[in-house]
Amino acid sequence: MGFLDLAGTAADADAARLRQATDDPETLQHRELMARALTLVGAWVRNERTGGAARPTDDDLATAHGWVRHLATRQSPGGTFVGGDNVLSPPDSAFTVNDVCDALELLAPYRATVSTAAALAADLDEIVHRATPALLTGGVHTPNHRWEIAAALARVHRLHPDPALVERIDEWLAEGPDIDADGLWSERSPNYAAAVSCPSFLVLASVLGRPELLDPVRRSLDATLALLLPDDTVETVQSRRQDQSQPFGIGPFAPLLWHVAVLDGRADLAAVAARAAVADTWQPGAMAARAMTDPVLERPLPAGAPLPRGTSTFRAARLVHVREADRDVVLFAGSDVPAAGHVRSGLANSPTFLRVLAGAVVLTDVRLSREFFGLGPFRPTRLEDLGAGRFRLTERVSAGYHQPLAPEHRRADGDYALADEGRFSASMAFGSRTADEVALTTTVDVALTADTVTLDIETAGADVPWSLQLTFRDGGTFSGVSTDAATAERVLVTGTASYRVGTDTVTFGPGNGSGPGQPAFYAPGQDYAFLGGTDRPTGSHVHVTGRAPGRTRVVIGTPSVGS
Repeated sequence: MGFLDLAGTAADADAARLRQATDDPETLQHRELMARALTLVGAWVRNERTGGAARPTDDDLATAHGWVRHLATRQSPGGTFVGGDNVLSPPDSAFTVNDVCDALELLAPYRATVSTAAALAADLDEIVHRATPALLTGGVHTPNHRWEIAAALARVHRLHPDPALVERIDEWLAEGPDIDADGLWSERSPNYAAAVSCPSFLVLASVLGRPELLDPVRRSLDATLALLLPDDTVETVQSRRQDQSQPFGIGPFAPLLWHVAVLDGRADLAAVAARAAVADTWQPGAMAARAMTDPVLERPLPAGAPLPRGTSTFRAARLVHVREADRDVVLFAGSDVPAAGHVRSGLANSPTFLRVLAGAVVLTDVRLSREFFGLGPFRPTRLEDLGAGRFRLTERVSAGYHQPLAPEHRRADGDYALADEGRFSASMAFGSRTADEVALTTTVDVALTADTVTLDIETAGADVPWSLQLTFRDGGTFSGVSTDAATAERVLVTGTASYRVGTDTVTFGPGNGSGPGQPAFYAPGQDYAFLGGTDRPTGSHVHVTGRAPGRTRVVIGTPSVGS
């Protein structure tokens, strides 16, 4: 049984949906137009290969050709495509050209005998020829774009061999794959690993005949297995891209998992590949068409084996995943915000430092807010493995009150440079002033036992309120909690409370009091609050509150899972 034997059902449904599409092609971006065309080309070729006659096959090529004609009108005189936030973008154009090349490869056996296939392929070839100069000379603005452009050049080279294409590919490859020792690409994003970086290196290895270029793919897939959660989503809290606050399913990894599982005889990859092939994914018809260009995916998987239990550590990302029989725990101390001093696209911004998955109960986000100069929630900068299931997360934050300028820096006109203080900007020449520091140090010790996750929260320094927010995936019921009168947030004041989903229950507590001096709140930090926004995760929230300095213990219990 090959990949398409499992993935084909979703691909067929996607093609059937596109056959009924009535939306105006003028409203579609270039990448969507070509992905649709590739889906129907794939459906047509698959029908031809299997001898199917469920419908007039030329209709699919005619519909695809209509989208391709619209695509051609989007191509600028320089060869890049018009449309989208990234204007005249070589890398965004490369995504489309990669699909164009895959469609051409699928159509190649039929160009001499099927006139509709020949006409469509001729127009696709024209698009490739117009785009190639822009891909040969164009630049990028994210790490993965280098590999998407290189893969597009490789596909063009496979169709129309040219040493100049390989020379440009080698310029990009000379920068080195941006993957760390633990198998995370520099963007740490499962999304971009599955959709861009890994597929690109797989194609580069094949076209260039360089099997060593598969090594980053293998390492990335090892990391993916280590990050795989019980619900077949891949942990994203460490990501520096859009998926850092969104679940990411295993489906988009399916062709990659299948390819390497077959090539290397990997039982662990095989078991996950089989599930991934039938999992939800974006544009399954286009994925299936791309898969048809990879002969390895026609081969059956080796026998599968379950993933091992144990602890996976990602040192550079400061992330730990503990996989147990009935519970998974994720610890994270790798946010980029403390070092960068701000929230930004391209940084790991999440202040979630703990997740617990226990049966049907998913504690998606544990975050610790405090009222401290608007600097936002606790984002630990250090994660230590203390042994025996114990871990320590630490952070020190500070702000200051600035002293008068020294005489040599004073100006009679009061016109001082606009400068950033770290929290805000003002015409105060902050860099020329001394400051009186106010600091807050937070340490969270996490101890794992068979049925508990214990948090010992210790704060030192400033006298400020804090609030530990536990966010559970919606669908369950709380018991033992009340409502904070001032903030209308759920709060555990005393004793132990629980969250139940079906027959599974997670407990938490004890409560640590309440009142005006320790309100239940979530404070995202001024980077969000200044703009009227928040990064608060969705779900069902409850708080345990307190004040710094001091020490508080919160125990998350999972003894009732499956009972």
